[in-house]
Amino acid sequence: MLRSRSRLAAVALTAVLTAVAAPAHAAPATLVSAGPGILVADGAAVDIPVTFVCDTDPTLVTAVPVIQLTQRVSDGRIAGGLGNAELDCTRKEQTATIRVVPNQMAFDEGQAAATIVLQSCTAQFQCSVEIINTEVELAKGAGTGLLPQR
Repeated sequence: MLRSRSRLAAVALTAVLTAVAAPAHAAPATLVSAGPGILVADGAAVDIPVTFVCDTDPTLVTAVPVIQLTQRVSDGRIAGGLGNAELDCTRKEQTATIRVVPNQMAFDEGQAAATIVLQSCTAQFQCSVEIINTEVELAKGAGTGLLPQR
């Protein structure tokens, strides 16, 4: 009986996800480039510039770039984190600096694996997605942080 309920729940979940993930009707925005990343606070975060264009479809109004970053840091340990932004489509090349905050371990200088997802949507929430797997270089910044407020 318990297995039947589990199977029924799995079938229902699959049906709901299939309905939610119906084919998008919007043309995707185009990812132009990503990186290099600048370490913030000794690796407590990384700022990564992402450049994209959403001029392929004049009905696109919103772009949501998301970055998942992982890096082998030491002794086989992995630093990983996620960051995102939400922007209006301007029909021109746009650059957003996305801050990726690690889950547990700090990032280091060097190469990191990045999965970049660029979702673009119309006003009617018809969305499309572009996914790119790449590597980005992480480096120390030039100390351009904001001064403390008094």
